[in-house]
Amino acid sequence: MNPLIPRMSIEQKVGQLMVVGFDGTRVNADLRTIITRHFVGGVTLFARNIESPRQLARLTNDLQKLTRETEHRIPLYVAADQEGGWVARLKTGATVLPGNMALGAAGSAELAEEAGRITALELAAVGVNLNFAPVVDVNSNPHNPVIDRRSYGEYPDLVARLGSAYIKGLQRNGVLATAKHFPGHGDTTVDSHTDLPTVRHDVARIRAIELRPFRAAIEAGVGAIMTAHIVYSALDAGRPATLSRTILTEVLREEFGFKGLIITDDMEMKAIDNRYRTGEAAVMAIEAGADMVLSLWSYQNQVNVFNALVSAVKSGRISDDRIDQSVDRILTYKKEFGAFDWEGVTASKAIELVGTEAHRRIAGTIAERAITVIGNQSGILPLNTDVSPLVIGSSPLLFNLLRVRYANSFGAGIPVEPDIEAILPILAHQAETADVVITGITNHRQAELIHQLGAKTEIPIIVAALGSPYSLQRCADVSASLAAYDAHYESVLAAVRVIAGEREAPGKLPIWLSPRA
Repeated sequence: MNPLIPRMSIEQKVGQLMVVGFDGTRVNADLRTIITRHFVGGVTLFARNIESPRQLARLTNDLQKLTRETEHRIPLYVAADQEGGWVARLKTGATVLPGNMALGAAGSAELAEEAGRITALELAAVGVNLNFAPVVDVNSNPHNPVIDRRSYGEYPDLVARLGSAYIKGLQRNGVLATAKHFPGHGDTTVDSHTDLPTVRHDVARIRAIELRPFRAAIEAGVGAIMTAHIVYSALDAGRPATLSRTILTEVLREEFGFKGLIITDDMEMKAIDNRYRTGEAAVMAIEAGADMVLSLWSYQNQVNVFNALVSAVKSGRISDDRIDQSVDRILTYKKEFGAFDWEGVTASKAIELVGTEAHRRIAGTIAERAITVIGNQSGILPLNTDVSPLVIGSSPLLFNLLRVRYANSFGAGIPVEPDIEAILPILAHQAETADVVITGITNHRQAELIHQLGAKTEIPIIVAALGSPYSLQRCADVSASLAAYDAHYESVLAAVRVIAGEREAPGKLPIWLSPRA
């Protein structure tokens, strides 16, 4: 056991079990209090806290300096959800890598490990030592509203292989990885941010599909696993996984032999918050086997969690030994990943190491390896450069990149959530003056618009999915379609190069699509 633990008060131990969030880009009064008087073990950063690598380096330095004001000077976990693609907290000035489903389409463990390595180098340069990634949920449900392209795909072996590689890339470069969301959030139609999902599969199916990538992550040495606020009725019909001793202790600890940190998802998500008092839910999570609980939005909720946990320990509801086990794991990984050796990060070093040309080239390589042609029934791809395309999209990036290659192109902007009835006649009229329509869609609503446009014109349509590839199911009757998986520069450029015949499309779809799902 860590020699600090016998010298720590109950309050100091309980604080280490907490990870908090805050508002703003600087340390505020509430954050100072929660760190210096409640001794919290970690802080999570969101986009609301981040302006640039320079600012973030200053902020993480200030956060760690606050711990020097506490008795035992225990450093913080500074965490972020830097998954890549759809979910990336550090964007401006940084390398935003293609997300997991793009890596799934590329199918390369080497590139997945490179993605982990680059992410770790850039996070460490700005003082982040814990990444809430990778998502190792198997996205087997095309109607999943929250995982979708955050997953490597719907094939468990692929998810296991790439997730394990990414974990190695992160942890070999000094950032603790977190496999999430145990025991799996991939086959839900409910977002646990808004309500409590239930998975009703039998145990054999759960072990074969949902749990397989988590076993692989443990074998790869993952340091942390995040819990899901989901009821798995075959494992524990009464409680969500975050609050289930059966799932966290009997399955994850005892059966799987996991020795690392068990971290809850945010306890203020509606799946928990609508059903339990925040403090009581935190106590139940620790009783179930969690080591750290996340309370990321309300300062008052954070105080409630702290007070409830202190009361539970002092009353004997949670034993001293149980708390010591968690604190020992927390301190062990802080030491292993260098938090106790912290000497600060510099703004100049952050600028030097974040968003480098070498890292952006790797992002481009992943994007080019991921591009997937779904359909090219008419053989329209590659598209001759002497045509006049109408380019439809909600971002000018696609148009600007195509204009370089197609001098006669002209554009039609559409809202992110278009009013189909209002805009469809306008687009149909514009399409009649073009040789071809090229569109980049980012959601199902835009896909439906393109489907209806196809019914009103004989002009061929090429669709690039710049978001979820599942959206292509809504417009499966177009002349050609391809998946780019996100709308960041490298991915859009890769799609344009395939359309123009400058590159092949080597990606393989890591999910199954059905027409008009």
